[in-house]
Amino acid sequence: LSPSLSLLCCSSLSSPTSHLLFLPLFDLPNCTVVCHPQEKHATVLSVSKKTKTKPRPIALNTCELMRTASGGLGIGPQDAMGIAERLYIQGYISYPRTETTSYPANADLVSVLRLLAPGPDWHAAVEALLKGELVEPKGGKDVGDHPPITPLRLAREGELTGNDWRLYDMVVRHFIATLSPDAQLLHTTASLRIGSEQFSCSGQQMLSPGFTRVMHWLAPSDEARIPDLVQGERLEVSRLALAERHTSAPGYLTESELISLMEKHGIGTDASIPVHINNICVRNYVEIASGRRLIPTNLGVVLVHGYYKVST
Repeated sequence: LSPSLSLLCCSSLSSPTSHLLFLPLFDLPNCTVVCHPQEKHATVLSVSKKTKTKPRPIALNTCELMRTASGGLGIGPQDAMGIAERLYIQGYISYPRTETTSYPANADLVSVLRLLAPGPDWHAAVEALLKGELVEPKGGKDVGDHPPITPLRLAREGELTGNDWRLYDMVVRHFIATLSPDAQLLHTTASLRIGSEQFSCSGQQMLSPGFTRVMHWLAPSDEARIPDLVQGERLEVSRLALAERHTSAPGYLTESELISLMEKHGIGTDASIPVHINNICVRNYVEIASGRRLIPTNLGVVLVHGYYKVST
């Protein structure tokens, strides 16, 4: 398919702010007609606003640590576990091999927060929790092994360097986030009409940052926000453009996605998953591309086809 999409850029008569509206059409002649309207203004037909909650994370286990390290920090699972074990031996974090995502009932989480409070990178967030914003962590699962991965000792940047600091910083931020309130977002959807055609746009903005104060990469960007619109308002059409889009095949799996699938289907354990992924890399069955994507090599493809032939 080669669907085309007409793009409308409007600015309010009462405000110079511009925003984008979209009308999906799958017929090029129709799109061309829409792009040359007689009407030069758009009318706001409706505006819908809903408050949505973005839940805070549960306590950190090994698979989530590896997922975040690969997807967010660009650190492979094997290297991430090597760093985590080094941090554990040095006393910075708790034992890093665990499937449990529920803090023990007797865990003194407030003491850990007080320990972390002097850290300049998260001081404000921790102080807010200690002054009354602290919430109960979400219920995870207790599989009876080790407690979730938590910070045990305060480190400052410089005391740890490179990926050691980045992984430690991630563990600390995740821990603080589990004790922080959920984030509150305002989701807005607007419907507009230009001539006989109807357009729509949607966006979201932060109402209360909650846990995204420390996990800032999970907060919506400013580009996701749309200006305030009022039903019946007229907007001046400043530009119309036509852009073609094409459907595409799914991308290659990333390490982070592969870890999730292995966990879902019971392939390996928290200890063996990074070993399995490292093995297919060093044996040249896959190559790691940008974004930690795993691209099968010719050898890897032949191996899989061979397994299929043997099994049938």
